[in-house]
Amino acid sequence: MFSNNTETVNVAYNTNNYNVSLNLNFGEGKDSEICKNEKERKRFYENYNVEVFESGEGENYMKGYRVITNEGPLVIKVSNISINAENDADNDYAIGFAVDNKEPEYTTEYSTIPYNIERDGTLWTIPANDGESYNFDQNPNAKYQWVAKRAMDVGYEPTKEELELGMEKTTEYTGLIYLTFMVFKKPKPVEVTRGVTRGVTRGVTRGGQQMESDAARFGYGNEASSSSTKSEFEYASNTERYVLPIRLRINKKSGKSEINCSQHLKGAEVNTLRRQTMTVPF
Repeated sequence: MFSNNTETVNVAYNTNNYNVSLNLNFGEGKDSEICKNEKERKRFYENYNVEVFESGEGENYMKGYRVITNEGPLVIKVSNISINAENDADNDYAIGFAVDNKEPEYTTEYSTIPYNIERDGTLWTIPANDGESYNFDQNPNAKYQWVAKRAMDVGYEPTKEELELGMEKTTEYTGLIYLTFMVFKKPKPVEVTRGVTRGVTRGVTRGGQQMESDAARFGYGNEASSSSTKSEFEYASNTERYVLPIRLRINKKSGKSEINCSQHLKGAEVNTLRRQTMTVPF
């Protein structure tokens, strides 16, 4: 049942005596075809509204989220990352983070790449306990931006050409994204001694009325790149990953975007090729 509106999704869980918490915000990015500066491309000033749904009590309590976006590039901000382990002051920590448009399945708890889908890119390892925030519009080593657009009408059967371009028939799974979180660590440098400052930011709860919105689809847009370096962090043994499903919807007031939104990488590649092909003068 719909509960309330917020701007921030607070993620908190415990795995093998590691206490993990972080905040998620969502906003509109800029088209990589127009904005070539990576930092500016991923900057946003207004958080998208998040609708919170709750049901059950006690052991049967469940909670879910629906993000109301505009059509266009999607940016996810990860902030206030806190990872603390009992009796372990010798390590620095990081949260593993990736986004998929189908539910990922993994062979082992330490696997970072799903075996059942083709992910665009790999998995971020984001330093924890440093008070910083990080904006993302693609996975590391990915080729395309994340994009949200209105879904096709329910019952519409895409043509063969539309399917090749990455359009999809609308189902109950359309518009779902899956956020994977994992715990990583590395030994602290011997010469460095510092305290750990941490804080938890609560979401700004807003009125209890839902926004008017349309069904959304999520996919891959124009080509883009994000700077990344080889991670020094390693998987924290015996911890379990957490996969958070979030549904996207398109704000009724959103204009239409001409940016491509392909469900699969092949469609994004075909769209890129078409955009880069011209007919020469007679």
